[in-house]
Amino acid sequence: MAKKIVFVGAGNMATRLALALADKGCYIAQVFSRTIQSAQALATQLGHSTGYTDTIAHIVTDADLYIFSLSDNALPDVVAHMPANDALWVHTAGSMPMDIFAHKCKRYGVLYPMQTVSKERELDWNDVPIFVEASNEDDTNLLIALSQLISQNVSRCNSQQRQTLHLAAVFACNFTNHMYAIAERLLKEQNITFDAMKFLIRETEHKAENLSPIKGQTGPAVRNDINVMNKHIALLGDTPEAQLYQLISNHIQQYHSQQ
Repeated sequence: MAKKIVFVGAGNMATRLALALADKGCYIAQVFSRTIQSAQALATQLGHSTGYTDTIAHIVTDADLYIFSLSDNALPDVVAHMPANDALWVHTAGSMPMDIFAHKCKRYGVLYPMQTVSKERELDWNDVPIFVEASNEDDTNLLIALSQLISQNVSRCNSQQRQTLHLAAVFACNFTNHMYAIAERLLKEQNITFDAMKFLIRETEHKAENLSPIKGQTGPAVRNDINVMNKHIALLGDTPEAQLYQLISNHIQQYHSQQ
């Protein structure tokens, strides 16, 4: 097990993951962030023994494990400027290949928690799916053991599988949440709170857990109810949302005609 861990990044995932590991007794030696305020904020949450820096050259080089939790845009540049060492380097990204580290170190891998996280919201890690891979079997087992400290749902996963998982998660989570945001705005325009949608959302989630989403699909598009769809489009008027409504409705109809 890694005795000394450095977090390279202090965003949403880094914060929740670092706090979860620290809660299980892992020693987080240092936090790096490109903004000193973010690095200090996470280090303060972790405790007085955790250092922090916003300078790559000041990252300690004697840790056992470096967890890079950065945006896909930032990760390559930070890796390129990191001082090389013999530790295990891993990232938490869904869409980045494992071998992004190959030119800098011999031991590398991925620890990918597939969950939406926010700094401000506590997370129950027990059932969060965590997917791991590493450049050798010993480090794969190390990542499995580390992940099992916080989750009962840990699996091996190669880079191609993980990219598909991340793509599916964008559809299932990020795009779905954007639809919630559109729904909230439409309701506000009529002085209705988003609470009106919450029971519907919960039932949709329950159906997705117990039925294939194909079988659980309802609504005017799958019924081919043209009259209702035309009324909805008229309500939306000349807006991007009207185009989005039409596009998704057409896709639902085409998708279900092929089943």
